[in-house]
Amino acid sequence: MLDKRALWILLGILLLHVVLAATYATQTPYRTGGIVRINPSVEKDIGAPDERQHANYIQHLNEGRGFPVFEPGSPTLYETYQAHQPPAYYVLATGWAKVFGVSEVESRDNGLRVRSLNVLIGTCGVAGVFFLVFWGFGSIPAALAATAFAGLLPMNLALSGAISNDPLLLCLCTWVLALAVLGLKHEFTWQLCLHIGGLFGLALLTKTTAVGLAVPLFVCLIYSIKAKTWPRLLAGGAVALLIAGGWWIRNQQLYGDPLAMKAFSDAFTKSAQKSMFIEQIIPMQAPGQNPEPIYWMNWVGWWTARSFFGTFGYMDIWLTQSGRQSADPDQNRLYYILILSAVIGIGGWLYSLADKETRKVNLVLAVFLAVVVALFVKFNQQYFQAQGRYLLPAIGPISAIIAVGYAKLAGKRTAAPLLGIAVLLLVVNAFALVRMETQFNDRTQPVGANSTPVAPQEPGN
Repeated sequence: MLDKRALWILLGILLLHVVLAATYATQTPYRTGGIVRINPSVEKDIGAPDERQHANYIQHLNEGRGFPVFEPGSPTLYETYQAHQPPAYYVLATGWAKVFGVSEVESRDNGLRVRSLNVLIGTCGVAGVFFLVFWGFGSIPAALAATAFAGLLPMNLALSGAISNDPLLLCLCTWVLALAVLGLKHEFTWQLCLHIGGLFGLALLTKTTAVGLAVPLFVCLIYSIKAKTWPRLLAGGAVALLIAGGWWIRNQQLYGDPLAMKAFSDAFTKSAQKSMFIEQIIPMQAPGQNPEPIYWMNWVGWWTARSFFGTFGYMDIWLTQSGRQSADPDQNRLYYILILSAVIGIGGWLYSLADKETRKVNLVLAVFLAVVVALFVKFNQQYFQAQGRYLLPAIGPISAIIAVGYAKLAGKRTAAPLLGIAVLLLVVNAFALVRMETQFNDRTQPVGANSTPVAPQEPGN
């Protein structure tokens, strides 16, 4: 049971997430043209990644035209390249738009109304992090620290302040894992398993990445054999298939693939490819050296480590003077502090693995994190997409690992992890918001009638 003090702290963190996510929403341009500097060009939209296309999907439904059909060779691909996405978020957002009288998504005021839905969804996901750690590890201090990490992480806040299906995916993945560890610690009842199956099915109807939840749930199934509760988990799996099955059948009929992956690949042949870095860019930068480790360490690894904490716009607004490689370590000092802080937490978590009572929970969380990382690595084997936000479906396990690690290292100083994480991330957010305002103002300019955006900037599935 939560005491009143812990409950008020939890509510305070959730309120901070609401306020900061709303602030990111108002600071980020909406359907505004300008310069994208990572690969200098003038674009129709320099705000949140892919937001324009997510909003177009909602507009398509709002006009009563049914679900859009993805056409890889379409001349309007720049506006429609999210049309392959599963429908759960867009249906929810369309209903939200109708409630608030949004008939079109072009204006900034209407965009902010639609963005506000994800402020609430993101907050629900942050609450899920608390219960994931509380149910899994039985520690209120660790649960509050994990909630602060997830709730105040700048990249997560930026997602909660944008039109995107990511916050709903993060929320559903976190709650599926929270209910799964609750079953591991107590019992997989029929009611619990049906809830897990229902949320899993909705996650599959939100974004393809949710298929990775099948692996930790399979681990739970193995553990449930001894307790003879495995039929209940299988029933939950059947519920998930019933929820997502209709959409997969539609995709099979339209694209010849239940997940629409082939159509997705056909559309993004001109996006940044790994082969371009291996064959052209790295040999010019490091002649005579093996380009493969340089690609994975200097490009994918370094960019991902920083963008996990925060990069804005189309990966061209960083918490530093430059997102590119720099000989000046001061430019990346803030990222070094954040990365080192996370590494210390992970070290504490590894030390905590000696605790037998949490091994099952740790295994489930580590397995899901490993699956998300594996999917990310596979994606970067074809495309250069070193975006830390692609790791955020595992925000629950990541937050749990760091918070549990710090709780282990803090010992009897139970308030230290929460205070340390909260203070550090609040300072970073203050810096990020100031920097976003000046950088977006610097990039914003009228887009000429003859400007042709490069479509798409960053593929995402």
